[in-house]
Amino acid sequence: MSKTFRNILAVFIAILPINLIMIWYRLTQTENFSTSDMIVYPLVFGGGSCILILLLNKYLVRNSFKETFNSGKGTWYQDVLIGLGITVIYFILFFIERATLYQWIPNHNPPNTELLDTIRDMATNPLLLVIWFIPVLWIGVALFEELSRVFLLKCLWNINENSYWHITVIFLTSILIGATHIYQGTAGALSIGLKSVIVCFYFYKYRRLLPLVISHALYDGIQFAFLILHFQN
Repeated sequence: MSKTFRNILAVFIAILPINLIMIWYRLTQTENFSTSDMIVYPLVFGGGSCILILLLNKYLVRNSFKETFNSGKGTWYQDVLIGLGITVIYFILFFIERATLYQWIPNHNPPNTELLDTIRDMATNPLLLVIWFIPVLWIGVALFEELSRVFLLKCLWNINENSYWHITVIFLTSILIGATHIYQGTAGALSIGLKSVIVCFYFYKYRRLLPLVISHALYDGIQFAFLILHFQN
């Protein structure tokens, strides 16, 4: 089995199915997720996908964890600092996009009541808060999405060493990731896609996974924490 075929097969097994299912389900969804769904599904599908990706990376792609996810130079504390820096960039973009992109492309979809219901439930239940802010946020959301992003990048980069191909892959990956968030509206999908381009280029240059996971978890977590405090007050 050739290297190219192994990498393409890995993408078809670990990345495309779950992303296409997410896009299809969100576009055809008629019922909101319950709070338990919002906690269990990320842990089961996100956590399970992380395990699948790691197994495919080792046994199908035949790369070590370091080769695929952490081949760049650096230390854990540098990764933490860079993760904090990317988080700041995310929030700068957040406020710029609210003043521009979200004004130019208003979202006519109904409010995301499932998210609001989950936040209300967490605001009054400390156990739900702990479960969501530790395993769900860090494993089921941040680790899953960043591991998937990097695995897709690396598998496609492994097909061809040409730098133009690598840059093309960055944009293709970001389009796919933006599309999986289309339920947030066109502006939301574009916003997610733009942030993906930024972190993909970061990984292209520095090849370190941890800053991506940290920034993703902090960006989502801070927004959730703000909303929870709002409902508690």
